[in-house]
Order: sequence, then C-alpha cells, then structure tokens
Amino acid sequence: MNFVENIERERLTKFVNEHPTKSHFLQSYEWGEVSKSRGLVPHFVGLEDDKKNLVATALLLQKKLPGGFSYFYIPRGFVMDYSNFELIDEFTKKINDYTKKYKSIFFRMDPDIKRHNIDKSAKPIEDGQNQYALIEHLCKIGYHRKEDTYHFETMQPRYTFRIDLTPPIEEVEKKYSSTTKQRIKKAEKYGIEVFEGVQEDVIIFCDLMKKTEIVKGFYSHDDAFYEQFFKEFSKNHFVDLYIGKIDLNKVIQVLEDDVKTIEIELQKEELDENKKAELGQRKEKLTNEIEKYQKVEDKTIYASSYLTVHYGDKCWALYAGNHPEYKNLFANYLVYKYQLRNSKKLGAKIFDVFGTIGDPDNQTSYLGLHEFKKKFGGEYTEFIGEFDFIQNRLMYFIYTKVIPLRHKLVNRKLKKEV
Repeated sequence: MNFVENIERERLTKFVNEHPTKSHFLQSYEWGEVSKSRGLVPHFVGLEDDKKNLVATALLLQKKLPGGFSYFYIPRGFVMDYSNFELIDEFTKKINDYTKKYKSIFFRMDPDIKRHNIDKSAKPIEDGQNQYALIEHLCKIGYHRKEDTYHFETMQPRYTFRIDLTPPIEEVEKKYSSTTKQRIKKAEKYGIEVFEGVQEDVIIFCDLMKKTEIVKGFYSHDDAFYEQFFKEFSKNHFVDLYIGKIDLNKVIQVLEDDVKTIEIELQKEELDENKKAELGQRKEKLTNEIEKYQKVEDKTIYASSYLTVHYGDKCWALYAGNHPEYKNLFANYLVYKYQLRNSKKLGAKIFDVFGTIGDPDNQTSYLGLHEFKKKFGGEYTEFIGEFDFIQNRLMYFIYTKVIPLRHKLVNRKLKKEV
C-alpha cells in the first residue's frame, strides 16, 4: 500500500462522495476548507493499492499547540471499509508516522458507525447487530476509547436519529407522530411558505440562529462561518438552505375565520356550560393572537430556517434557527417536512438529524430537542464513540488532564471573587 499526501480536490471528492459505506461530509474537501476559519490546518491523505486506486482517505484537522506540538482530529473517522482490519492497521500506522512529523500528541477519530441496536431508552437490544469486534480491534492496536457521553460533550454527537428515505415519501411521512402531522397541517393552514435560499439569504438564517441562541442559551458560530460554509459547499451543490416565511395577513385571516366558527358554535342551545367555557377560552386566545399580530408593522416574517448538507447517500440537518415569537405557528415543522421531501428527491437514502441525547429517560435541558427530532420517526442510533491514538503520553496527560483541571480551578476562583 502506498501512502499519499495532498490529495487533490476532485480525486478526494470522487472517492469520499461515492464511497458505498462511509461517505461523510465531515471528511470532504469542503469541510477541510471551512475548518481553516476555525484555526485548523487540513491535511488530505490516503492509501493507494498497487493499481494506484484509492482504498482509504482521511481528512486530518491539525490543531497547533504551544511548544510546537499538535493534535489531529479525523471527524467521523477514516473513509474506508471498516470490516477490513488489516487495512485499518495499515492506515493507522501510516497516519501515526505522518502526524509525528508535526510533533503530534495524539490523533482522534469518532466514526459514525452504529455501535449496536438500541431501544427508545438508549438501552442495547439483545441479539441485535453490533460492532463490538471493531471496537475491540481498535483498542487492541493502540487506540484508547474515551468514556461514554450522553449529551454533546464530544467533538460530534454520539447519538442521533437516522430516517430511512428509501421507501416512498408517503411511507416515510406515515411514521411522523400524530402531533407532528397536526402541526404540519396547521402550518399549511396558516399559509406558511417554504423556499430554498441562496447565498444572499444566509443573513436570514444567521438572524434566526442568533434568536435561537439567545433563547436556548448557547453560542454556535459567527455569521462569517455560515457565509463561508454555504459558499464552500455550494461549489459542488452539496448544501441547501430552507426558510419558512410567514405572511401575518394570511394568519390573521385564518384566525378571524376560526373566531367566527366559534361564535356560531356558541349560539347552539344544546351546548352545556363546560363546552361554552372551553369555546370562550379558545375565542379569547385567538382574539389576543389577532391583536398581537395586527400590531406587527412588517407582516412578512422569516420564522424558521435549516442549513442542510447532502453528500454521498445521506443528508444532515446541521443547523437550525427559529423565531421564538412565532413558534405556535409551527413553521419549523413544515420546513422539516420540506427538507425531508427534497432530500428524497436529491437521492438520499438516509436523513440524519445530526445529534440528540443518550439519556432520554432523564429530565435534561436537551429533552425538548430530543422529543422534537424523535417525532419524525428515525432510527435511534448510537455511534461507537471517540478513539484517541496516543503518541506522547506525558503531553497527552498534560493536555487532557492537567490543563483542563487548571482551567477549572481558575474559573472557580474567579467566580468566588465575583
């Protein structure tokens, strides 16, 4: 086997995009280019057979550290046949030799390979499929498997839902929860429009992301990252931007019609007092909504937006921004339906919601996100986890144990002083 460096864009894209089992956008040339804005150095390497055909590739993202040291991250693992253990051994050895030239402390990968079948509580299903032999082999050849995590502590989510798009789309949509189906119908009733954005519309997405970050209490990326992301992945038409737009005039008309319907119902003599009270409360709620929307000066509202990547045989719903003031109009549900349908048209076999939690029976701040993604009927999936190949044990200990502990103690001291 021949180790190759600096694989050119076209050759890498053809191999990764067309790989039958391990294609992933995080191993793409595009992701390597986008990662430069985050201070990472991309290295595109691979293995060739005797006929000069690629049999394995890896995007290595180098993080430079003080003292001339580095570590490397291989997002979602090598692109290769993971049933070929000899190939794994060879590629690991070559990457170990290559990264040592950059004073690498360790290299890390987190393959998107299903660990085993799990139930709705994330518990392993007995007699289900598993990749225990692969995990055992990786550890045997020198990889250190990191401890299991259940939220979003790792580089990439360890749990997700994956929706099978190979059946007719009508069969896929039958698996939506009843609540999801109802909310999609409501959004359609309100006349919400979903359209596909272009580069100039990324600013709409960024604005919605900021609104989401404020409400949810997290920070993702700055506007420049999303601008570059869309621009880079657009070069080979690998990205889609979906936006849900509300016309409040249409919404007001629908709500006014609903109020009229309730008023007709209230005139019926056979209504009991409980039913009258219920209808009265609904009328009051609708009337308040009408008044609120009438006060809004600009009646065109961008309410929901998703940035989706399609690469190989999969699509990923990467980033989502939603307007908190209009969540009861359910634009996000309609946008989700639209992007699933379009992913099917683009030829995707799998739609990945790109992350959820691994402890759904516990009350966590992520439970709402989990329940939303679960409603679209995907297979609850656990990946095999993160693996570190340690090359400098002393520096690895300092980097992964000593420095984090120091940061923790400093932060604790600062909090006390405040």
